[in-house]
Amino acid sequence: AMPLKCQDCERNAILKRPKTGEALCKECFFDAFETEVDNTIRREVNFRRGESVAVAASGGKDSTVLAYIMKLLNERHDYGLNLTLLSVDEGITG
Repeated sequence: AMPLKCQDCERNAILKRPKTGEALCKECFFDAFETEVDNTIRREVNFRRGESVAVAASGGKDSTVLAYIMKLLNERHDYGLNLTLLSVDEGITG
């Protein structure tokens, strides 16, 4: 079988997004994900330049990605936020 090609650039796709059905390579997926998060922040969240924002992190993959994407987008799109990583010990073992 032929490898699935990225819909955006024709490189080999690494995934097919359940949400949209798009076949994307790693680079195009990262671009799409970053754009969607930025659009959501601009549409749904009323951050103000100079504001301090705490990003709660449990150490799991979801909160780790959230902390990473907030730092990346804050720098890339000049939100002007003062980000602080807040570690939360949920008391869950294992």
